[in-house]
Amino acid sequence: MNDLKTYMKAVSEATEAALNRLLPPETTYPPSIHSLMRYSTFAGGKRVRPCLIMASFEACGGTFGDEHALLACAAVEMLHTFSLIHDDLPCMDDDDFRRGKPTAHKAYSEALAVLGGDALCIYAYECLGSIGRADVVVEMSRALGTGGMIGGQVVDIESEGTQATRQTLEYIHRNKTAALIRACVRIGAMLAGAPGSTVERLSAYGDFVGLAFQVVDDILDEEGTTEQIGKDAGSDREKGKVTFPSVVGMAQSKAYAKDLIDKARREAAFLGDKGQILADLAEYIRVRIS
Repeated sequence: MNDLKTYMKAVSEATEAALNRLLPPETTYPPSIHSLMRYSTFAGGKRVRPCLIMASFEACGGTFGDEHALLACAAVEMLHTFSLIHDDLPCMDDDDFRRGKPTAHKAYSEALAVLGGDALCIYAYECLGSIGRADVVVEMSRALGTGGMIGGQVVDIESEGTQATRQTLEYIHRNKTAALIRACVRIGAMLAGAPGSTVERLSAYGDFVGLAFQVVDDILDEEGTTEQIGKDAGSDREKGKVTFPSVVGMAQSKAYAKDLIDKARREAAFLGDKGQILADLAEYIRVRIS
């Protein structure tokens, strides 16, 4: 996994350099919103989604550091951050901490948090538009809309405090989390000029990795520490959130996460050595609960 750590560090540094270049400086008027955007975007995180874009891009013949790939990496981090800012709002999950720091609405204000999230979404689409690929814009839009992340968030909110079925839980996780992760893998391949058959095969990998990522998050909310997960441990349970441990139990949740990761690794195998980083990224998710 040492090679993966080096790779993740390189992608993180390249993505953050792009973000620093693309986002307005804190001093740009009005400074409050630009300060909030940077506060949330540079709050930490492993930059897993940019890693998936770049690893897929390289596996399909692209070159590390390509400007279009970096624009996509920066855009997905802006979009991910926008979703976290809004997810933390009092009208949503009402969280006080994110990645060990006060959430945007706590550090600034609720109104600025709403606007800052909106602004990051808009800047992200400016980045995607600069690539000049309508298919990439469409791919990302589908992952975020009511057939993706937003749809999953709606059902997540409406399911709080209910006896939700596993089918409902799978819908929430596949849309709220896995849809964007799948889009990252697909976009990396699309930008590298991969044929449609390759993009579709990578979609299955993205589905398995994305769902496993959220199942592991559910597990860590129960078994992880506040320091480890960057927010109050057990907060999902306290809010009546629908999670895999609450629906199928902890043992089955861990077995399911590991099965999903094994399937993701098998899906990446068709790329041979070029798909090793993708396989390692799947394994990285397993290590979080091992």
